[in-house]
Amino acid sequence: MEELKFVLKCFACTALLIVLMQVKVGGASIENHSFHWLQNSTASQYIQSAAAGGAMALRNLGKSLKDGVASTVDGFQEGAHEKAVR
Repeated sequence: MEELKFVLKCFACTALLIVLMQVKVGGASIENHSFHWLQNSTASQYIQSAAAGGAMALRNLGKSLKDGVASTVDGFQEGAHEKAVR
């Protein structure tokens, strides 16, 4: 029963927050103001640059793994061809 009360309390708080975020201040809703602030904040710029660096690192890792596997497979194929020719 306590769990149901907790879920209902969370639902009520969330619904109240959603309704309050729709209040317009200066021609735009509080939700729009907070969204704009989050997009342009210094913290989000740091997070964006860190994410871009992580994506670049993953892309470089994938390329180097692909090249390494391709060269290994090519080496095995050349060795098998040399053995078959003998």
